[in-house]
Amino acid sequence: MIAAALGWVGTMGTFAAYILLWRGKLGSDSLTYALMNTVGGFLGGAASAYYGAWPSVASNFVWAAVGLQSIVVEVRRRIRSRRSRATTAMQALYEPIDCLV
Repeated sequence: MIAAALGWVGTMGTFAAYILLWRGKLGSDSLTYALMNTVGGFLGGAASAYYGAWPSVASNFVWAAVGLQSIVVEVRRRIRSRRSRATTAMQALYEPIDCLV
């Protein structure tokens, strides 16, 4: 019963992610979209494993891995962006001083 519920939650999560993407509410590079797909894939894969549906386990875990890769790429992009903005802000602080010297 619990495995079935987890499987349904995972399936609905991945469907919801796609519908939100299709309607323009989420972007394909959005962290929310990647998280919904990752969690949905893991839940669907876990439920499939409980029932011994190995092809479904494989496809769901691959789906979760793709979502996890998207999360890693997006988090790294955000870190680089913040570092770049911080560097630009620091340069702007020191720019007037450099002009006086």
